[in-house]
Amino acid sequence: MLLSLCLRLLPLLLVLVAASHGDASGDTYDTSICLEKPTTCGNVSISYPFYFSDKTRDISGSSNSYCGYPGLAIDCDDAQPILQLNGAEKYKVNYINYGSIANVSLVDQEVVDDSSGCPRVDHNVTFAQGSWLFFPAGMSLDYLVFFLGCSFPNLFLPPENIDPITCSFIGLTGQSYVLPKDQVPPGNWSQFCQKTYEVPVFKYQPMDPKGDAWRKGGYGQVLRQGFPLSLNDSMRPTYCSQCEESNGRCGFSQAGEFEIQA
Repeated sequence: MLLSLCLRLLPLLLVLVAASHGDASGDTYDTSICLEKPTTCGNVSISYPFYFSDKTRDISGSSNSYCGYPGLAIDCDDAQPILQLNGAEKYKVNYINYGSIANVSLVDQEVVDDSSGCPRVDHNVTFAQGSWLFFPAGMSLDYLVFFLGCSFPNLFLPPENIDPITCSFIGLTGQSYVLPKDQVPPGNWSQFCQKTYEVPVFKYQPMDPKGDAWRKGGYGQVLRQGFPLSLNDSMRPTYCSQCEESNGRCGFSQAGEFEIQA
């Protein structure tokens, strides 16, 4: 039985069980925070261990506990599934593949919202300490590097084998470049750029970064394909694994502490 297993392994743990497992009362018995079946947001199916950000409960004094894994909260905003990385930056979920190890495709929300035809990014992709999402070894990734607002002094010319994009960005002066990482010229020329960002993308068919299509915003096609992440299964506590093997589901507090099971 799931109930006896969890109690035997962790006596002080809060346990949520289905009605067939026995009576329960008070705020410790609230399986409504768990998705009973896949739920669609836009065209993306959301199910455990992902969860909707508004599906939380106060469980025995622990505020806003949730049924799912830390960092996998989905905000369904105007039929767009949004996931935050590092607690701040928002990414649209292109799709989620569920399997023995889930993986997800994300695209920067600012790229999705861009209407100028020249999308830009203003941050690198970073993970909070202890993140359950990561770039696994062997994943099919490329990188684009943004060099924004570059102004070169008279005695320092930009590399000869690159051309700036034709787009201009509010708040930036000078020239900007978007280059595949493996085509970034060597040297310290980037010191003359106001901002530099490196963005992961799915591997894509090579495009000429000196071509008109790329320089006029064609790189946006690559950005909109997003980038892949996988679930870091090594982050899952032993107690959570054991309860999932018994058809249970794991819950956590806002601090990321393993707290409840359903």
